[in-house]
Amino acid sequence: MTSLLHRRWFRRLLWTFITLIALWVLLAATLRWTGQRRWLRLKAELDRQGETLDFLKLLPAPIADEQNFAAIEALNGIRLAPGTSPAAMAAENKRDSIRKSCQFIKAVVDDNIFGKAQPPELAKIIAELQTQKQLPVGADAKALRQTLEQRLPILKQLAEAARTRPEVEFLPRWDSVGLPDNLFAVAVPHYSVVQNLAQALHLHGLACLESGDPAATLDDIRATLRLTEGALKEPFLIGHLVGVSVQHRTAELARVLLQKRALTADQIISLQRDFQRLDIPASLLQAMRGEMVAGADMGELLVRDTLRSASLFSMIHSGSSTAGAFQSALMRCIPSGLFTHTKTSLVQAEWEHIVRPIRDRGLKDVLARPGRVETWQKSHSLLMRPDYLLAKLVMPAVDQVNGNSALAENNRRQILLACALERHFLQHGSYPFTLETLADKEVPKTAFDDTPMHYATNTDGRFRLWHVGPDGQDDGGMFAGEKSKEKKHANPRNLDYLGDWTWRYEPAK
Repeated sequence: MTSLLHRRWFRRLLWTFITLIALWVLLAATLRWTGQRRWLRLKAELDRQGETLDFLKLLPAPIADEQNFAAIEALNGIRLAPGTSPAAMAAENKRDSIRKSCQFIKAVVDDNIFGKAQPPELAKIIAELQTQKQLPVGADAKALRQTLEQRLPILKQLAEAARTRPEVEFLPRWDSVGLPDNLFAVAVPHYSVVQNLAQALHLHGLACLESGDPAATLDDIRATLRLTEGALKEPFLIGHLVGVSVQHRTAELARVLLQKRALTADQIISLQRDFQRLDIPASLLQAMRGEMVAGADMGELLVRDTLRSASLFSMIHSGSSTAGAFQSALMRCIPSGLFTHTKTSLVQAEWEHIVRPIRDRGLKDVLARPGRVETWQKSHSLLMRPDYLLAKLVMPAVDQVNGNSALAENNRRQILLACALERHFLQHGSYPFTLETLADKEVPKTAFDDTPMHYATNTDGRFRLWHVGPDGQDDGGMFAGEKSKEKKHANPRNLDYLGDWTWRYEPAK
């Protein structure tokens, strides 16, 4: 060793090593100090703005079981994650029973039902079920209804509960069960139940209407909207997306019901009030707040020594165990302050580019100013700002989410206007010349972005309501499929949809 110290190359190497260690210590101290300062400043700003990074504070106030639609025996506990406890196993059994009972209708339910002025053809659905030997030869709408009620007795339970229980929250509450360390990993098995039951209720409602029982169809709509509301109220993006999807389906059933003119004025008021309960913009804001909290939670995992390398490794690498062990060891050499910066950058990006714009402007700029998050992501290089890694990985596809939310809110407003217009028709025998003459002051006469809703009466004696849609061109209430045969532009849920967002009873002649 003494002889090595006399060698110039060794002394240079030793001093280089000592210098690198000193620089690493200095860098680590600097990153830790600056990272903590950034994080505290951001938290102070969020506090001033009335925002929180505590997930449990995002939960709605608890409601009494006797008022809770989801507290009935058939639904109570379906939120519980799979596990070995008696309660978890009971919840899984309920979910399995519903899934298996709904399985036979999945192949005949059309998910893209709102891009045309044509209701689902029940005769084709019945014929398909006959081909699958789910219905006997010669079955009609009444037989389909009976089959659904026999296989899914929960449908009647849901209808009854929706009439007597005006509130909804899936149980158990999140503050009564343990949440995972990473909120992005939380189990939400009840959302598949919501979608399955929504499909069954939709088909049951069509069968009831076709067999001459519009009141039962109204019950199905009310029950589906309770499921929708339960999903929309939860502070998860997936819950918001499920709620928006189910509301989309329910809107189609409501349109068919109003087209038949099968409801009394009082029943139309009931339908209108059920849709008025939904608040799509508030749900979107709550969902994005949940995303911000989950981002802060994931960032905190990276800051903690014991979980940091495993968390980051699982997101960016799926190679061999040898490479994983090397990268894991390498990541442990990264100063913890860099992960504090990473956490701060993620939460700040979600706050500035997602949460605050929705909070301040709602859905007004969704179609007018798309691409904010995508532009931000492209304008920052990881080479220059490695602390943006997490933000680039986990920030949601905001444009698509916001666009679907805008479509759902626009549909909801069109339903409310359609209810008011049909009540006007029952009273006066005709539709008004303009929306301003509608007597109902509770119904918004604007689209989702607060621009006037387009309205015109048709030569078929009905009316149409429309918004110009994502392309910004006023097509007089035409759907994309009536303008172009390109199927990729025919789904109104897509941002490249080339038609109007329209409520209309009849297809174009």
